[in-house]
Amino acid sequence: MEAYISEAMAKQLVIEIPIHIYEFAVEDQTRKYQGVANIYWSWKRANQYIPIGFHQSTIASFQPILEMDGFQPISYQQRTIDSSNSFERTLLEKLIKDSFLVVGQQSLYLKRVGSDLQEWQARKIGDVLIYPALSIHVNIINNRVCIGFNMTHKFEYSFTLQQMIEQGNTPSEGMKIIHSDPTTNFTYEFDRIADYSVMDICPLLKKSIYQYYVDKGKQAVIKTLHPNVKVIYAKTQDQASLSYAASVLKPLCSFETMKPHERKRVMDALKLKPDERMKKMLRQMMEIIKRYPYLEFEHNPFLIEHNDYKMIKLEDPTIHLDKIYKKPLHGLKNGRIFKGGTIRLSIFLDEDFNKKLGITKTTVYQFIKIIESIAIQHGVEFDINTKTQETRGKFTEEFFQQFSWEIGNLESIFKGTTVLAFITEEHLSKMPIKIYSEFKRQFGGKWDLSSQVLTEKSIQSFKNILKQHKLEDFNVHDNLACQKVANTVKNSALSFTIFNILLGLYVKSGMQPWVLAERTYSDCFIGLDVSHEDGKSAAGIMNVIGCNGHLIKQTAINGVLAGEKIDNETLKEIMVDILGSYKQQFGDFPKHVTIHRDGFWREDSKLVDQLLGDKNISYDIVEVIKKPNRRMALFDSVADYGKGKFLTKQGVYYLRLNEAYLCATDPRENVGMAQPIKVVQKTNTLSINQIIEDVYRLSFMHIHALNKMRLPATVHYADLSSTAYQRGQVSPRSTNLTHLPFV
Repeated sequence: MEAYISEAMAKQLVIEIPIHIYEFAVEDQTRKYQGVANIYWSWKRANQYIPIGFHQSTIASFQPILEMDGFQPISYQQRTIDSSNSFERTLLEKLIKDSFLVVGQQSLYLKRVGSDLQEWQARKIGDVLIYPALSIHVNIINNRVCIGFNMTHKFEYSFTLQQMIEQGNTPSEGMKIIHSDPTTNFTYEFDRIADYSVMDICPLLKKSIYQYYVDKGKQAVIKTLHPNVKVIYAKTQDQASLSYAASVLKPLCSFETMKPHERKRVMDALKLKPDERMKKMLRQMMEIIKRYPYLEFEHNPFLIEHNDYKMIKLEDPTIHLDKIYKKPLHGLKNGRIFKGGTIRLSIFLDEDFNKKLGITKTTVYQFIKIIESIAIQHGVEFDINTKTQETRGKFTEEFFQQFSWEIGNLESIFKGTTVLAFITEEHLSKMPIKIYSEFKRQFGGKWDLSSQVLTEKSIQSFKNILKQHKLEDFNVHDNLACQKVANTVKNSALSFTIFNILLGLYVKSGMQPWVLAERTYSDCFIGLDVSHEDGKSAAGIMNVIGCNGHLIKQTAINGVLAGEKIDNETLKEIMVDILGSYKQQFGDFPKHVTIHRDGFWREDSKLVDQLLGDKNISYDIVEVIKKPNRRMALFDSVADYGKGKFLTKQGVYYLRLNEAYLCATDPRENVGMAQPIKVVQKTNTLSINQIIEDVYRLSFMHIHALNKMRLPATVHYADLSSTAYQRGQVSPRSTNLTHLPFV
């Protein structure tokens, strides 16, 4: 089988690509990264939208700029770039990206949206329009130009702000809104509705918005305007105010803004088999490459050998519960977990289970007894908290309506326990307040208690199993009867759900369900991440894992960061704390430490070298990129009745120099195509092959669930914990350092 990647490497070296370079004076040092954007767009318009790239105060093009449009550079050269200069590499990358987008617009008649080429035809799911798009990314690596690409999707609502307002839904201040037409695609924040219409004089324009579009000759927009159309004030990123007709604006559409039922249907619609996705992407990119005039490529540029990769196949690791197994499911069905114990468990039961859904408390109790029976087989005891009897009849509709006021008085009831909560789908998703988030903030962020939230779906499936096997009336006080039902459930379709619930309870209570059967090359792993939400960056989170995948410690680091980078003071605090924890558990410092950075490593490597060097600890720094904008697949030429078919294989990676793309999962075709992760080694202590093998082994250490994750547990848990910490769902004062409350 031939190995393919969604990447194409140009034949020319960077030093063989002459470009025209125009330098301008830096007018504002505080805004140098915005640079000459205004000149860039002026020159694009004046020169028939030829490819142009800019970086800060420098503009580059493949052909000379004939129309300067009144802008005179302070210097001009025609030359090749210095490939060792990061600024000049970035300049050329931006020029090449712009040129691919221009050619794509012209050759495939696609709409340019940021760095993507979007199709015009949309698929409609409810109120959501789905537009397939080709995402293009350019990197200069080792003096070669690499064009990466990936198939993505853009979302848009089918209704405008005007239609939204007419239906009585007033946009809220700060809500993200978009203006999208054949030539533009801009995102703003909603400010307010003006007290005049599109037919009245707009103070910002000195004319009516209607007249503005008449002057522009925008007939399609003019047809939508009438005296009842509202005028919207919108804010740009730099807080400038703009006025728009509400009929040309839409609320920004994303997974977060979609309704739950829409989100599920949209996600199902996006799932493409590897063969469908790869063939469409490669076909579109080949059409662009055929018409691309500035660089040359191989006849079949997507083969890995034409991109300097070599393919390597890894063996799947085995795991250890009570003995060695190939998969966690086998161990959970047949044996005990690696480290059991006792869980002090509290039950939180929504009264609507009985009142509205007809699920009696007896059925819920039966469910709890069965998961307890299975837990006992795993070597775990439940110590169920009886103080929760004081809450009987309390968790009503009125309670959830006043949740933040009512819950605060109940801390003493749940103190020192892990909480298993049964809350209806309706209360979780259809109330004005987001009950799930409020629940997690109260129990986790304020009370430092781990919690597992279930809906009625699990109980209804459990009821169906009981009915199917005529076990509805089993005696919960009869241990033999409970074991019989438990064994029935363990071998039913519900087993996957039950085991995932139990794994959640185990790891939230500080237990270790399994470890790796063989040790990793590194002694200790540290996962680092910085969380971003609402324009804010939260503190880095550390997640430390030993050489057999055993969790040593996870904790939040207090403080708010200026951006993506973890500052030196915080980094030092992390490293000192980690080494102390490791020595406390194992009696000595590790010989080798691997740092897995979620995303790009921007931290101070010299500080790490100093701190670890003082203790004679060798180390490696590794970037793990979750969304590398690449796809990888093998082409089986004899499959599909000889027509050939693309497929993915778990454990395969493509290696080039110090970086690799790893396929760590292989989902069923109806689930979609596996997305690889990118692994970049920033140091050279261990070999790159050892680094990747450790990353792959740790992707089997997601001890909270049965499904095979594609990320190493270091990065995934660091990501989850940092996000939960920023949302106030994890206590910064937590003493439960071996618990995973965020899964």
